[in-house]
Amino acid sequence: MSIISAQCPVCFSDKTISISDHIHLCDSCSIAFNTEFSPKQYTDSYFLSEYRKQYGKTYIEDYDAIYATSKNRLTKILKFIQIKKKTASLTLLDVGSAAGFFLKCSQDFGLRNVTGIEISDYASAYCSKTFNIPIIHTSFDHLVFKNRYDIITAWFFIEHCENPHRAIKKIYEALNYGGVFALSGPSIYGPMYKFHRNAWISTHPTDHRIDFSPRFFTTILKKWGFRKIHITPAGIHPERMISSKSVFFKPFSLAYRIYSHATAFSDTIEAYAVK
Repeated sequence: MSIISAQCPVCFSDKTISISDHIHLCDSCSIAFNTEFSPKQYTDSYFLSEYRKQYGKTYIEDYDAIYATSKNRLTKILKFIQIKKKTASLTLLDVGSAAGFFLKCSQDFGLRNVTGIEISDYASAYCSKTFNIPIIHTSFDHLVFKNRYDIITAWFFIEHCENPHRAIKKIYEALNYGGVFALSGPSIYGPMYKFHRNAWISTHPTDHRIDFSPRFFTTILKKWGFRKIHITPAGIHPERMISSKSVFFKPFSLAYRIYSHATAFSDTIEAYAVK
């Protein structure tokens, strides 16, 4: 079902600017939002054939790369958490946990109480059978929290929610004080949106309700009660601005990386927020 309102789905402002017939910008909270949002069905083909088409391998075959990224994310999370517990006693919930690679990495880091939420039959079954990690097999919208958690993660999840405001509010309420909410998502402060706007619009996924920005994380998350917010690029791609075959690529790449780390200039970004 298409969403026809041009009202911002996060801050509910009517002060929005259209950049296409279905993608709009909200100046109040600095996001882009899609009024023709359509949720994706996460069958086994998404993790196998669809993922291979985009990345050259299936999601399962990409384990090593996803695990390495998970290690970096967990290091940051444990640096920011302000709950005085031993690592083994911390409780972690991964929303949209897919096949459970981040959860497996969390266990290897010493966290004993980890749980995932996953709507996909294929991914939730894979995690349960392969890693013996508990998965709540349901949609996030239908979940009623019975516990609070010290760490809640949502890697490339919030942008798929029809009501992102409600999703983040729900996560905030389920997080213990001093706990960390860590998330990642697509950003409009990156080379694709800034320098290849038409391509960005034409290839924008129909199942993305919103696209974030560093400003969104620094202002809106604080407004909702989070503090000590750290933003970092989730991927650095200088080749999206200058050809890797160019004689200027090497010096440009170095400068680009410095700038990206300093400003979170990237097509995808991560945020770590303390409640």
